[in-house]
Amino acid sequence: MKKRYLLLALPLLIIALVSTSYGWQGRMGGMGDPYGLLEDESDFLIHPAKIAQGEGIRYYGHYRFTYTDVMSWDYDLDWFTPTGVLIGYFHFDTSGQEYNHNALLGAATPLGPGRFGIFFTYDGMRGDYDGNENVLGLDNFAEYELTKDLDNFALRLLYGLPVLGMDVGLELGAAYRDEEKQWVFPFTTNDVWPTDYTYNLHFFMNPYDSNYWEILWKAGLGREFNAASFNWTIRGSNIISSNNEYEYIYGAPVPGEQVVMKGNVTGFSIGSDLWFRYQMNDSLTLPFVVSVDYTSKHRDGDGIGSGTVDLGEPYTYAQKEMTLDAKVGGGVGKKLHRNGMIGAALYYHYLQGEEDQWFNNSFNLPGPGYHYLYDYAGFPLHKEHRLAVRFAGELELSPSVTLRMGLNPFYGWVVAHDFEQSSNVFLTDTISLNGYTWGIGGSVGGSLQFDGFTMEPFINAGWQQYNLAGDGDTTALGVITTLWDMDLSRDEWYIGGGCSFLYDLP
Repeated sequence: MKKRYLLLALPLLIIALVSTSYGWQGRMGGMGDPYGLLEDESDFLIHPAKIAQGEGIRYYGHYRFTYTDVMSWDYDLDWFTPTGVLIGYFHFDTSGQEYNHNALLGAATPLGPGRFGIFFTYDGMRGDYDGNENVLGLDNFAEYELTKDLDNFALRLLYGLPVLGMDVGLELGAAYRDEEKQWVFPFTTNDVWPTDYTYNLHFFMNPYDSNYWEILWKAGLGREFNAASFNWTIRGSNIISSNNEYEYIYGAPVPGEQVVMKGNVTGFSIGSDLWFRYQMNDSLTLPFVVSVDYTSKHRDGDGIGSGTVDLGEPYTYAQKEMTLDAKVGGGVGKKLHRNGMIGAALYYHYLQGEEDQWFNNSFNLPGPGYHYLYDYAGFPLHKEHRLAVRFAGELELSPSVTLRMGLNPFYGWVVAHDFEQSSNVFLTDTISLNGYTWGIGGSVGGSLQFDGFTMEPFINAGWQQYNLAGDGDTTALGVITTLWDMDLSRDEWYIGGGCSFLYDLP
């Protein structure tokens, strides 16, 4: 038994591979990730009960890299009098690049009546965007920079076993998350004042700098009947330890206002996946998928001003995030006569998200006190209905060579993408947008099988776009003082690839 665990641990220490055969995650990557449409060994990363179906000791490795060229990421805000006369505009033109890394290293082995798995995963993202602002007819008014960085490390432990004719599985894990969003103008960093349209980049993203520890869990069961099978899993997470920081600077070279607000992050997630498959005959299968995920995070912080104007003034802020992603769909999978298979499915997604940010600066001078409160409510509030299609196929050319491909178009109706901001000077801005988003991606991959070893390289590429438009107004004590027209758009293409490795220990 000691030798078995030594053999299990040794490759984890010496193989520098970095997430998911039938095949492994490379098989899915080569067909556009059709999880739930076609059965795959990597399914147990979603449904831990499915790990009970494996045999022997296996080692898994996976790495994927994706480069995204954000060709344009813009918003145009046009400013009118209440009678509709154009006063001016605030136009922000942005472009940049994103680099995504996804990696996994792990193993699975028999343990008692079931199977045990241990996996290390990493997800990383680097986004760097540069922009130019045109204000009130002044081209090249100012240049700015936005950055978005993400590092997620996780350890996951899985165990599955047969119980009363079913497979039962449990996954426990811990993750360390490091997330940062920031934007910089020539004279300000992470500007907080919503009524200052010249320097307001909150329409792109709300800044923060957070790191936290999170507990992960999954529990599920699966069962096969004569012509049908199902797998159901419920999963969740909870933040247990955290740090959060919001730095605001206004003025250069000597800041008139500067503060670092430090606090915490709290939050949780809950979700579930249900996969059902009906085998109509030896070659035709009907898969059905239902999935839902809900996340909630709350960030806060406080600090004391250190600029020449706000020295000693107390600051506080809080930010809330909520996301909901619900998916339902089904399709058909068919085995081919020449050791291959094809599949097609249609999915409906309902996507909803909301961010709120609250900011307060209060101070007292001799005489009357002053109090400034700024509130970004639903910044944005997003609601979208989306249809997505997946086509996938593979063909075995020989016992050691298999080719795969996939195609994934989608179209979304954005029924709401709304912004509201207010301040205690009794000004409230409300802007409501709607529009569309669409994209298409393609994947090509294959596998090479040797004695006990499988390698699965793949590449993918695609295009995505969204285009939103709408209008709004500014009110002071309930009286309309300004009208707005707004356009928000983003065009991007991506290319990437990776490789998975699967090794069976004799």
